[in-house]
Amino acid sequence: MLELAAHAVLARSVVPSRDWLAARDYVAAHAAAADLVAFAPRWADPIGRQLFGPELATVEREARPDETRFARAFEVSRGGAHLPAFAGWRRADQRRFGGVTVTTWDNPAPAHVIDDLVAAFGPERVRASQLQGKGEVGCSFVHTSTQSGGLGFGPAVPGDRFACPGGGFAAVSVVADLDYVPRRCVFAPPSGGPLRLRFTAVRFGRTLHGHHALYVEAERGRQGAPVALTFSVAEGVIGAVVHRDGEGWKPFEFDTAGLEGKQADLTVDVASNGERRLYCFEADTR
Repeated sequence: MLELAAHAVLARSVVPSRDWLAARDYVAAHAAAADLVAFAPRWADPIGRQLFGPELATVEREARPDETRFARAFEVSRGGAHLPAFAGWRRADQRRFGGVTVTTWDNPAPAHVIDDLVAAFGPERVRASQLQGKGEVGCSFVHTSTQSGGLGFGPAVPGDRFACPGGGFAAVSVVADLDYVPRRCVFAPPSGGPLRLRFTAVRFGRTLHGHHALYVEAERGRQGAPVALTFSVAEGVIGAVVHRDGEGWKPFEFDTAGLEGKQADLTVDVASNGERRLYCFEADTR
């Protein structure tokens, strides 16, 4: 009897697809390309991705570094849930579509992103090398097949990537962080020696803002070696930060007021003496 009662409760709690599709049509008609589309609670995200499709549940929205760069967000929720990130935002509108609610949020202080290192990553603006001893060896940008595997393989390795003679590589991929949240970032495991990435003509503001992490399976055991990330320009080091296992999607921010309004080449060094450091970072200037 208890099982029958539980089955009835579960069956009645399912939100029909027509409610999700009605919410999707509303969001599709009102959301601009620069707006965020998010799903709440977090466990509803796969449902949202499936029913909203890649046109609305884009990689840039789903695997966002954080919410600060978005001026407006459409939060599609089940059961009246809200994401913690919108706690300080202003509620501009709310619509109900059966069991699905769409809340429109306005960000009171959206960040103005000047240059995004993930968006800039590619052979046009980046040169990659691997440090070996006192020298460095260049890494070639290759176009080959994507590499992926089963449990334990790690994030997919894109076919378009910088491949280094020592075994390291660098590419834009999507990495699951310690909370299994997808993050789009520069996947740069320092295998075979430290990696050096040179970004040309970066436009600077007052701060360099970003996050870094390791793939969840590589850091959840909390036994790996730390990974050091250093940013520098010709005048010297802007800032350095270390990621240790267990810190997850860790934010950082460096003062670049002295470079505000200027363009400069930015060098990014990734170093670790550990194995299986499936490391990823993102950064932008503001």
